[in-house]
Amino acid sequence: MSWNQVQRQRLALERDILHKYFPQFNWINPTDTNNTRIEGEVKTNVGNVYKLRVYVPSDFPNSLPDMVVISPYPLKGDKGQDMKQHETSSSSMHTLTPRDGYVKICHYRDWLPNITLYKVVFKGRLWLEALEAHKRTGQPIDAFLGHMYSTQD
Repeated sequence: MSWNQVQRQRLALERDILHKYFPQFNWINPTDTNNTRIEGEVKTNVGNVYKLRVYVPSDFPNSLPDMVVISPYPLKGDKGQDMKQHETSSSSMHTLTPRDGYVKICHYRDWLPNITLYKVVFKGRLWLEALEAHKRTGQPIDAFLGHMYSTQD
């Protein structure tokens, strides 16, 4: 199945925006509506490198895209534990049930079709900074996201 004309126009705009702000992100299977995703590395302020994957749903932009951390694997928390153990602790760790064996990040509670993939990746970047702080302090990720991670951003 392929994208319809409106979706193709939207995805072209999404590619342009992502290329401007996150040029390291690549499109995987961009013509396959059942398997389109974007992947790229993000470097945190302390210099650690993570790789994010965003799954573009077949009815994009109407449905929320899933976002996972694919590298490093397994993703470790403050005591060296696998972050997948938190599963759906979105209130404290902003994680959801893993997808494809990777930690899935909660990025938007209320999805709207005008939200861009750039904003999804940006929230992934914020989550990774909060993960770094969690590793340093042992506090839950929510302690560092709070107002920065509201559903309106």
